[in-house]
Amino acid sequence: MSEITFPIEFIGGSRDGEIREATAAPDYLEVRVEGGFKEIYERQNSEPPFVYVQIGYAQNETWK
Repeated sequence: MSEITFPIEFIGGSRDGEIREATAAPDYLEVRVEGGFKEIYERQNSEPPFVYVQIGYAQNETWK
């Protein structure tokens, strides 16, 4: 049985304009970028296609 996928779109940050297929849409996503940093994206809507906007950066510490 295959998993259901849906599109997610990134706005801002290093992934700006990128659209990917995903199987989950959490409220927040961490995306690792060069230099050990993580970009933090927040989901903006509750129906596909999900839109994630970059809201900041974090290093190794917990940001939530």
